[in-house]
Amino acid sequence: MQSNVVSKLYHNSISKQNLFKFLLERLPKKTLYAFSKQDIKFQRTASAREALLKGKYLYYNQNLFTELIFDIDDISHTSINLEWIFKTFLDKTGIIPCWVCYTDNGIQLCVSLNTFYKLSQKQKKVLQDFKQWVIDNWSLIDKVGSKRLKGWWRNPLTQKDFIFTGWVTSFGEIKEFLLRNRPVKEQFKTATIKNSIKINIKAIKEKKFFIAGEPVKGNRNNWVWYNTMLYCNSKNFKEVLEVTKELNKKIKEPLEKKELVKIAKSVTKYNNGFNRGNEIYGWNIPSKWNIGSMRFQKIKKLKFNEYIQEVKRRQSMAGKKIGIKNLIERNKKKANETKNKVYQAITKLKEKGEKATILKIVEIAKVSKNSASKYLKQAKEEGII
Repeated sequence: MQSNVVSKLYHNSISKQNLFKFLLERLPKKTLYAFSKQDIKFQRTASAREALLKGKYLYYNQNLFTELIFDIDDISHTSINLEWIFKTFLDKTGIIPCWVCYTDNGIQLCVSLNTFYKLSQKQKKVLQDFKQWVIDNWSLIDKVGSKRLKGWWRNPLTQKDFIFTGWVTSFGEIKEFLLRNRPVKEQFKTATIKNSIKINIKAIKEKKFFIAGEPVKGNRNNWVWYNTMLYCNSKNFKEVLEVTKELNKKIKEPLEKKELVKIAKSVTKYNNGFNRGNEIYGWNIPSKWNIGSMRFQKIKKLKFNEYIQEVKRRQSMAGKKIGIKNLIERNKKKANETKNKVYQAITKLKEKGEKATILKIVEIAKVSKNSASKYLKQAKEEGII
């Protein structure tokens, strides 16, 4: 039943053309590709577009680490298919894969990252540790093919079938996941778990992003429950209760203790083996997301694939708005600096008893003729000259 639901939500919901556009944006301008496994040694290079159209194999993370790819070779069991792999990965990690595709030998899964910048060694270690965690906690994953951060993997556009969500995961999400799921040595179990909960509580205090709408009357229990699921993967009731108490501090009219106890018991139950991914991301209920600073209307009664598209659209709009605002601020600052230089040059010329001309201002202030002319005119209008 679950497989059918996911198939309905994702399968062929986004065209091959959109997957092509997505990969085109993320691959370097000059991309390594190969026609076959044997052809890899020839190191062919072409434009990203040509490589996607021709190459059965692509070299990922050539310059920047933007894709985390996992190989699953053993798919002999009848229940193993794209939908099942997708849901299992989400349930294990809480992280949404960008695409999953069939290959000649099995299945390939990819988590796309927003790391369009050079990573430090520590940051690379975080990505490597995440891959290692998935390998250690999922026996199906091919250890050799999945452990590496860069290298040759199949081009999903040339494979039999695929699921594509277009979801991009932030580096911060990977880092927070590792903090919550750090391996615990048996002899230091109590102390380590205590520190882990402290880290989660610190994240709640510092983090601005919460899910499930506003923590207001009518939504308080819901809000605390979903965010406890998000921030606390512990099976210990006391630790879960500690996280609910910390979240309760974020509410203007806090819940009573007995309500927090009920929530903590429920979360502990889910942490003992229930489906965390569906509950955290709200696949099975109408979304009640926060309006936020952009004043978007709340998203309601959307299917998950529609929700993803709406989020991407809103992220794009927010990014453009922030970008324009930053550009305006930078231009204002630069304009003020240029204006001050011109006015200082005018003052120097006045002190020397010389007439302020465009050429003299350009020479002293080291600005363009246009800027000198503009602010000289402005100085005359203001009565400075």
